Amino acid sequence: MSIVLDRRARSSPPAALLALAILLTLWWRPSPAWPAERIVSLAPSITETLFAIGAGPEVVGVSQYCDYPPAALKLPRVGSFLTPNLEAIVGLRPALIIGLDTSSNDREIRALQRMGYQVLTVNDDSLDGIRESIQKIGRATGHAAQASRLLDSMHARMQTIVERLKGAPPRKVLMVVGHEPLVAVGGGYLDQLLRMAGCVNIAAGLGAEWPRLSMEYIIARAPDVILDGQMGTDPKTPGGFWSRYPNIPAVRNHRVFGYDDNPVLRPGPRVAATLEIMASLTHPELFAHGN
Repeated sequence: MSIVLDRRARSSPPAALLALAILLTLWWRPSPAWPAERIVSLAPSITETLFAIGAGPEVVGVSQYCDYPPAALKLPRVGSFLTPNLEAIVGLRPALIIGLDTSSNDREIRALQRMGYQVLTVNDDSLDGIRESIQKIGRATGHAAQASRLLDSMHARMQTIVERLKGAPPRKVLMVVGHEPLVAVGGGYLDQLLRMAGCVNIAAGLGAEWPRLSMEYIIARAPDVILDGQMGTDPKTPGGFWSRYPNIPAVRNHRVFGYDDNPVLRPGPRVAATLEIMASLTHPELFAHGN
């Protein structure tokens, strides 16, 4: 879930597509003389990192889910990290392709490597992974110093938020990413951020990063706050889904909040912004205007 949550079931591309990509390389193959600035990104978090460290002008193609920063919307689309379009990628003549570790063994990625393309994969499933990803991308693109400055800025902002939360009462929180079935945040970087925000994640410890929960389980765990991505940014308890369960403290006390999945579900340079959103929704008394 880069998490845009595009980690979904996929099918292998037809053999004809792979054959076409290989044929294309017969008339053009990557050359060490080609400028290293031609980069293709296969995930939103990677695109955001590239722009955040000053490598945006070097990006020539992005995934179909890349929509931040706005400049990324103007770039050619090359599928996603799970379903990369080999023909589109080869046509952009990249010097570097950056994807996620979760797709490093996929047929398309292996094909690109066999064709001689330089492929870098990173892991953004945890806060440590996000930091290491930014460092790796910085080194690979010649922007190591900018990556270090970005990480310092992110760390300072997050520390400021954590300091503000000192002494705050822990809040039991349910963070929902989907309905039908009810899918919650159970692990990964989002669970880490919830804990940093002074929250007790009721879906943690269930053995899955994205557990499916029953309403009986949610009612029994009695969350104080519900963060529901299906509500968008609506600040009020909706009149539909959750209002049917008034015995849940979060519903009874009107503490069901929507959140924008951009940036919240995007690992990468904006995790500090995500932490602040979580903290302000779960501990509004500490983040009210003027505090």
